[in-house]
Amino acid sequence: MKWYQRVGRYPEIWALTAVALFTRLWQIGRPRAIVFDEVHFRNFVSHYLDGQYFFDIHPPLVKLLLAGFAGLFGLTPEQVITGEDGALLRIIPALAGAALVPLVYVILRQFGLGRRIAALGGLLVLLDNSLLVESRFVLMDSFLLLFGLSMLSCYLMLRKTVGRQRWVWLIATAVCAGALVSTKWSGLAMVAVLVIAWLVEAVMHRVRWWHLVIEGMVGIGIVILVYVGSFAIHFTLLHHAGDGDAFMSTRFQSTLVGNANYTETSDTSFGAKFIELNKEMYTSQDSLMNVQHPYASEWHTWPLLTRPIYYWQSDIGEDGFQSHIYLLGNPIVWWGSAFSVIVAGLLSIFLPEVLCKRRRLILFLLLGYAANLLPFAFIDRPMFLYHYFFSLLFALFITCVLISLLLGWVGQRYGKQQVIRIYWGIVAIVLVTFLYFVPLSYGWPLALDDMQRYMWLPTWR
Repeated sequence: MKWYQRVGRYPEIWALTAVALFTRLWQIGRPRAIVFDEVHFRNFVSHYLDGQYFFDIHPPLVKLLLAGFAGLFGLTPEQVITGEDGALLRIIPALAGAALVPLVYVILRQFGLGRRIAALGGLLVLLDNSLLVESRFVLMDSFLLLFGLSMLSCYLMLRKTVGRQRWVWLIATAVCAGALVSTKWSGLAMVAVLVIAWLVEAVMHRVRWWHLVIEGMVGIGIVILVYVGSFAIHFTLLHHAGDGDAFMSTRFQSTLVGNANYTETSDTSFGAKFIELNKEMYTSQDSLMNVQHPYASEWHTWPLLTRPIYYWQSDIGEDGFQSHIYLLGNPIVWWGSAFSVIVAGLLSIFLPEVLCKRRRLILFLLLGYAANLLPFAFIDRPMFLYHYFFSLLFALFITCVLISLLLGWVGQRYGKQQVIRIYWGIVAIVLVTFLYFVPLSYGWPLALDDMQRYMWLPTWR
């Protein structure tokens, strides 16, 4: 089969990708304002361009990628920080968010599910309003999700290969893992899920211990290399005094040109700076315990979508209309997937025979869901709905597996036509709900009285 025949073999993935790009990039310049945490990340990116030292509680990789994109197009620090960049900086997060849609399709196919179910999974991601909103601004979570799912996809390839190909996919998995933890430390939960799966499979297949040790050392080495490398670039670009100096020691400040403690002969090593900054990142995250935020929410409320985040609102116009942008998920997607997790858990315990050959997959997905959610129960600082995104994706994978089992049973009992009706009924309900909430995703002007009809729960306001 020729390459162009292979490319055209799965038209659904190309259709999903095209629509994902359209929804993420359409009107990307609206609003012409700084939205939610864009104020922080634009500030950080601008400092990579002017060299002034800043401090952030998260690792630097994504901010470096954004700065590289800004530098490629010749943006000035002022254009970046004020948002006068013609929405250029929003394009990269939007592309990352769009890439999630075909990637979910690919992963579901790697799980052994059919094309119809894989397309449904892509649609559930495509038609979730919260994932849409998060990808359209200068924020980090679209990258975090992309790196995490890329790591999962590479691992699924790794477990099916041997010889040289296995080493290729091991390196690819480790690079993605390195990028993940170099974006946010919360990505460690995803890494832990795959490490557990890798160890379990090694035991099941009786892999020789020395081979396991070598693979582990190579994987860990690559992750460390990516993580430390991102900080090496970070320190190289930030060589002048800035608003982050106060977080660092006098010895660290001695390396920053323009700081009162600067000395040309400073002997502070990269290792010392790296360790100090990571310690300060941890300390600063821990110090947020008593901080309050009006849109913070408890981890156990996220599956129920009880507290969305108000990202932006415009002034009231002369016509009495006002625009709003909410980080609010598609309720059908969120509530339906949460219900699927409960059903999958109960079936795994009490009726495992119903899951048949999918039981191991369901157990893996339940592990992924729990590992990305339960650690937040032990974090005593403001947390937000977007911290649930990884668990949401695992919940959607579980939903697709259960729907696949359901449609298989319906097909055997009632026939193909009933399967088609149920499938397109699910798609229609999700699509209609997505379109209903689209005005809050894109910030379309609404009459003041119209806003209330979108507030399905009193806690949404």
